[in-house]
Amino acid sequence: MAEAEAIGSFRLGRLRLIRLPPSSISLPASGSKKPHTAQIELAVGVTDDYGTDLMFDSVDLRMEVLDGGTLEPPAGVILRLANSSSASSAPNSAVFTFSPSNGPFHTLKLSLTFQPAFLTCPVLPSLSFRLSVDPRRPLPAKASEATRCVRTLVGEIDQAVVETWDDRRYVLMGVRSGDMGVKVEGREVKIASEKVQTALRTIYLPFSSRAPSDSPPSSSSGATSLPSASPSSPPISIVERPGLNNSTGQRLWDCAIGMSAFLSLFPHALDASAPLPPISAANYDEPSSKKRRVENCVGGRKRRIRVVELGAGCALVSMAASRILSSAPVAGEASVLATDVEATVETTLRENLEANSAGKAVEAAVLDWGELSQEAVDSVVGGRARRPRSDSHHDEETSLTLLATDVLYNPSSHDLLLSTLLSLLQPHSSPATLPASRRALIAYKRRTEGDDGFFSLAKDAGLEVTKVWEWGEVSVWSFV
Repeated sequence: MAEAEAIGSFRLGRLRLIRLPPSSISLPASGSKKPHTAQIELAVGVTDDYGTDLMFDSVDLRMEVLDGGTLEPPAGVILRLANSSSASSAPNSAVFTFSPSNGPFHTLKLSLTFQPAFLTCPVLPSLSFRLSVDPRRPLPAKASEATRCVRTLVGEIDQAVVETWDDRRYVLMGVRSGDMGVKVEGREVKIASEKVQTALRTIYLPFSSRAPSDSPPSSSSGATSLPSASPSSPPISIVERPGLNNSTGQRLWDCAIGMSAFLSLFPHALDASAPLPPISAANYDEPSSKKRRVENCVGGRKRRIRVVELGAGCALVSMAASRILSSAPVAGEASVLATDVEATVETTLRENLEANSAGKAVEAAVLDWGELSQEAVDSVVGGRARRPRSDSHHDEETSLTLLATDVLYNPSSHDLLLSTLLSLLQPHSSPATLPASRRALIAYKRRTEGDDGFFSLAKDAGLEVTKVWEWGEVSVWSFV
């Protein structure tokens, strides 16, 4: 185990677009027979998920310009980077060296040259900028399945680990800007003063198709990957708003990635009746051949599985759970509800569901933490397909799984979160709508002093608390 951890373990860093591209570029309406060049400045940085700058020697990064619709190189657009010391074979990209000793962020002066072939397109495509690590190398063969799963999720199967000055190891997640519009009007090149407001990170579930056009260039020699299946399951795009960094719901946190990896490795965890043994050397990285799938039929009876995410934020875990449930044999019903405070539900949460066409597969609702009324419990448990258990449905088994990630960072909210869990897991009364099997799974990463006090608080309240998985800084805990 120690050797495998030394070879494969790492933390997740973030490549960041600190200064985003302009919202649009206007090209001259006349003179389409000659190329036009636009000058753009971007700023990039490298941080952890909290936004703290990482300090290391250097890393080579690649900046690409892409067609915003297809995520392919746009025909007739050439990107050049001022003072770039590294050459790129592709006309739409440039490679440069990022060294934190030169400052926490680097300003990139880009030249975009639009050839006549681009300007004569019937409909000009929007453009997007993608930042990724370059070059790459094959993943070590001894890396654990959990490590391979995490690398698959973040689209970095064969990225070399970056070692920071404080002896920590990181794999850096790439990022792509929101779309920059291109239009033809006026007599000269004009750059809009407004900036693109969004950045996107792409998550590849191990059973989803990996779209080559939305993943950075990669060496295929010796690369290790998890099985890829249904081409109908596209990657998940997570929308971040860099200008709102003080809002915890506006970014993708490590625990959401960790929980998505855990559910991908152990899909049966979504069924609250399935046992989850405590973490040990024996089940730390269970071989895929021994993993159980979500079972929707038990003993000839249909199983109704309900999954509810608390404090969903960008809703990655809800969308991952929905994909996993949809890939299971359906002999009953399965539904997923993503909840958060109203401000997050009406902005980040719905924006991400819509960006992934997941509005029908995942419900969204406001849920404020605290002791829940019976009406609120019924709404959370039942959802769109709500109906009480009765004699006419005695043949249906029911399961409720609560999911939460990075929700323990603020100890002052622990009592409210615990009250919510108790309302759903151990209610004072047993309403007809209450599922027979109930469990909460919380992904935890130490953030603040005392944030681990929630585990003792939950035990004192009568919940059975068990650590069931751990990878790097992220652990998953079961509450029953």
